[in-house]
This record gives sequence, C-alpha cells and structure tokens, in this order.
Amino acid sequence: MVTFDSLSVTYHLRKKKRVIHNKMRSVFIKDMAYRKARIVLTVISIAVLVLLILLIGGTMNGMKKKARAYVASVEKQADTGTVWLSSEGSGSTFAGFSLLNSERLEILEALPGVDKEIPLSPLIFAMARPIINGKEKKAIIVGYKKGRLGGPLEQDLMDTGDPESPFYPVIGRLFQSSQYEDYMPTDVPPAEVIADEWTGLEIGQTMELSGKEIRVVGTTKGRIFVLDEPLLFMDIRTAQDTFLGNILYVNTVLVKVADGYSESQLANDIKERIPIAVDVHTGEQIIDIILANFVDEPMKIVQFLRALLWVATVVIVAMITYVTTLEKSREIGVLKAIGASDRYIISLILKQVAIMTFAGVVLGIILAFLAARFSPIMIIISPRETFVVAIITMSICSAGGYVAAIKAATVDPMIAFRGR
Repeated sequence: MVTFDSLSVTYHLRKKKRVIHNKMRSVFIKDMAYRKARIVLTVISIAVLVLLILLIGGTMNGMKKKARAYVASVEKQADTGTVWLSSEGSGSTFAGFSLLNSERLEILEALPGVDKEIPLSPLIFAMARPIINGKEKKAIIVGYKKGRLGGPLEQDLMDTGDPESPFYPVIGRLFQSSQYEDYMPTDVPPAEVIADEWTGLEIGQTMELSGKEIRVVGTTKGRIFVLDEPLLFMDIRTAQDTFLGNILYVNTVLVKVADGYSESQLANDIKERIPIAVDVHTGEQIIDIILANFVDEPMKIVQFLRALLWVATVVIVAMITYVTTLEKSREIGVLKAIGASDRYIISLILKQVAIMTFAGVVLGIILAFLAARFSPIMIIISPRETFVVAIITMSICSAGGYVAAIKAATVDPMIAFRGR
C-alpha cells in the first residue's frame, strides 16, 4: 500500500536528483566556457585534420577523373567501343614502351568485328617537355590522323560543331593534315597543334618541341592528363617527325568495334586470328592500367599518411580531454560525492567531446569545399566521402574521449575534501 508520506519522499528525491543533475550540467557548461581557449584549439585542430583528409581524398578523386577523361572521350567518339593495340610485352601505351608498324596491322580490317568505316586509328601518345614562353613545361602529345579516333574532329569546333561531341569545344581550327593516307617520309604537314588552355598558349603563338617550332591553331579546355599535364593534339605525321625522327612507327593503334560486337569479343578475335604479336586491351582495361600506374601506386604513401592523420586526430582529442580531466579532478570528486554516478560523469565528458568534434568536423568540411573551389588543381570532394569522413572522425574522437572519460570516472570523491 502506497502512503502519502512515501509519495512525498519519492517526489522530493526526484526533485533533488533533477536539481543535482542540473547543477552538474551547469558545472560542465561553465567548465567549457572557462576553458574556451582549449576548446577552440581542439575544434581548430580537428577542422584542420578533416580538411587535410578531405583534400587528400578529393585530390585522388580528381586524379581518377582525369585518368579516365581521355580514354572515355575516345570511347564516346567511337560510340560502339574500341580496342587498344600496343607492342607485345609493353603492357599498353600507358604502362611501358611500345612501337608498332601500323601498316602491318592493316590485316585487321578483314576481321568481321572491325568497323569498316573507321577500321584503324594509329596514335602516338607521349609525354613531352615543350618550351612555352621560354619555360620548359610538362605536356602530353597526342598525334592522330585527322578524321580518325584519338582527338578533335570537325564536329568538335565551337563555331560549327556539336556540343555533345566528346572533344567539344575547340576554339579556332583543326591542324592541317598530311596529304596521303599511307606513310611517306616527305609527307610532313605544317607543324601545328591544338593546345589546352592550361598551357597558357593562345591561337597564333608558338612553342618549341624537340627543337621544332609548332604553331597553335586551336585551343581546348579541360583536356588534362592525370598529373595536370595538358594534352596537345597534332597530326600523327607531325608527331612522328618530332618524336621518332620521321619513321613509320606509332605506339598505339585503336580499332573501332563494329555494331553487334563487344570489345572483349573483338579483343579475343585479334589475339587468336592475327599472326602479329601484340598486346590487346579494351577501353575499360586501359583505364584500369592508367589508374594502377598513375594513381593507385603513386598514392599509396598518401593513403598511409591519410590514415596517420586519423590517428593524430584521436591522439589530439584524447590528450586534450585527458589533460582537461586531470585539471578538474576536484570538481569531478564533488559531483561524485553529491551522487553523480560513473556513467553520468562519462556521459557528460563524452558530450563535451561530441560538441567539440562536431564543430571541428563542420568547420573542416566547410574549409575543404572552399579550398577545392579555389584550388589551382582539380579536387573533387564527393558528398558520400564527406559523410564517411565525418562519421569516422566522430567515432574515433569519441573513442579517444571515452578513454579519458573512463579515467575521470575513477576519481576518488575524497579528493574533493582533501583540498587537492
């Protein structure tokens, strides 16, 4: 039987408990205000680490997009897909040294899986060091046959072209091509190039490449390879004359897939039916090779550093929380003396950590997007990656704070009455 007195006692106990809890919350709020300099420092530290983690990931995303861009444009240009041929054992144009005699590969045109309108597209894809405005810079030379796969076509011209074309827009004009379809040593066209605006070159200006002066007749935008090397498009005969001493060879031959065939099917047919030893890759395989050689392998150490940044975040939060906890041992002892449980002490400390971490994460994300917006290189910060980074950072910081909170919960209440 519940009496009036027992109900009154229960009411007063609950009221007293609420008062104690409110006082404890007030103590921790005042503590955060008292140590605001340390709180701000923690928030800034977390923000900087989140900023660096997101920028590293965004830089890798940008590199991956640039790694796919050129091959994806060629694949779109072909519509039905392409197969990339390189010399045997080279691992492809993008992984090793390749030289091919494109005329010997003309037997490929007889295969049923090869498109008859644009059967073969010889290509030179080479890293170069052009001298632009008196300074040596990095660039990628793309030498191809005008009207074939590999670079801008008439439909890519800005004034008369199609905005849906893969290499659109080209400002200016296309380069003059060689006169004859077959290779002739004397058939070298005027040295002209379509340069990406990243080079800083404008139409009418010239650059020096392998001791030869090459005139800019057109410009493109956003044609950048993995490590921010701009693409320079020129006639394949100009590229052969500039890089290979005017010899017949190329380093890649693109084969356009006919309707009704798949890239993998044509690749297998070429391996089985052609007596010439070549490496054969589909467009997707070429993208994988570029990613492996230019992104994944070089960025392993960066990924390791990214993991270390998360470790640093945990250490910073845990150490600051731990030191702060030691400084307020007496206050914690008082709270425990007036009835605060270990669980309640831990929850209050974790709330402090959560508030600091959340503020640091939000600030770091804002700074990361601002840095990506104004960065001179391509940085792509994806919302999904941002969410993952936020969750992981909140989790590991809370884990670090929990370690400090456990230490705080072991404080002896007698500390409050010993005056230390």
